[in-house]
This record gives sequence, structure tokens and C-alpha cells, in this order.
Amino acid sequence: MTRLDFRNLLHEIWLKSDTDFSGVWIIVCDTPICLPIINLREDFPTISGTTTEVLSHLSSTKSKYHDGFHIINQAGLIAHIAQYFSPPIVLNVNIDRGRPIGGRFAAAIFGSAIPGVLMTGMVSEGHGLSIFEDGYETLFETLK
Repeated sequence: MTRLDFRNLLHEIWLKSDTDFSGVWIIVCDTPICLPIINLREDFPTISGTTTEVLSHLSSTKSKYHDGFHIINQAGLIAHIAQYFSPPIVLNVNIDRGRPIGGRFAAAIFGSAIPGVLMTGMVSEGHGLSIFEDGYETLFETLK
């Protein structure tokens, strides 16, 4: 999965989401065993449809799976949903504090520096799309 592929996936999730969009946070990783994650839910929903369709549906405030990070592999297939993600703090990252950011933003940028993580990305409720690689925000777009 390239950065452009990932950007397009994030954008499509946002486009297909309902008005109750809660945002979406995704980790691209083929080896989720290396990630500091834990399930936020005890069960796993029945998944049918494309990755875009499933993650758009799960990103509704009405879904009990909207919180946390979802993990996909490089092929774009869903490996885990609704994960608490607690990466170690990376002291030398450059965070743009001129924009409103929160804990999941920080987790996404720190987590992108974990070996085995290709990228992390998010679309916030405020319609900002960001991609992080190796501890850097490599893409930011305001969505309208």
C-alpha cells in the first residue's frame, strides 16, 4: 500500500460515512503482534463488504466499534478493529501544535515510528486527514 493508496482509502471512508461520523484512526501493519494494542471490545463484529464500507460503517457514533485504532495490512484487509494503541513516546517528533490535536493524534504519530508499522492515518471529526510515517506527518489535508 502506497501513501496515495492509504490517502484514498481514508478519503473514501470519510466520503461514505454518515453525518454521525466519529473519525477513523488506522494502522497499516503486516505484523500486529509487534504492536502495543489491546481490544477495546470483547467481541468482533460480523464484517461484510469492502474495507472502505466496513470502516465507514464502524466510524459512526452509533457503532460500539468506532473508538480506538483499526489495523489493516498492506493489502488493505482488516486485521483488528477498535484497539487501544499505546505506543512509546518519541521525543524528537515534530508535532504541529498550531492545530487542535488529541491523544489519538499523538498515538498515531508516535506509533508510526514503531518497526513494522508502514503508516498510521486518521480522519478527524473536524475533517482533517493526516498520514504519519516514521514519526513524521507526511500528509495533511483539510476535507470539505
